[in-house]
Amino acid sequence: MAVLRLRQLQKKRGAPADRFALIDFDQAERDPQRAQRAIALAIENDIKVLWQRPCFEALLLRHLEGKSANRPPDTPGAIKALEKEWVDYAKPMTRVNLAKRIDRTAVLRAAAVEPDLATLLQCIGLA
Repeated sequence: MAVLRLRQLQKKRGAPADRFALIDFDQAERDPQRAQRAIALAIENDIKVLWQRPCFEALLLRHLEGKSANRPPDTPGAIKALEKEWVDYAKPMTRVNLAKRIDRTAVLRAAAVEPDLATLLQCIGLA
């Protein structure tokens, strides 16, 4: 999906210099062969892989005040912890609804404990 989007951008207006793909670590553990294919595609297309450990919800949880050290062991635990802190959370969530709770301060909070996220922010000039 990311490679297809990258090709579309190259045709229209040019691809960004730095490219990133966020991948759930638990998905990679469940299907290592698929993960290897994704990593190979990323390397071929100069896309940096950012690992969400174990999943997006866990990474999102670490954006919340007082939760940056929270590291649920698995996806069900991450979802449960996130829903406890953010009762209105629902997947998928629009950018507008995410922005109601996740601002620049929250992103920087998460980046302080997520080296991959910190790298992304440095590349786009937000760190």
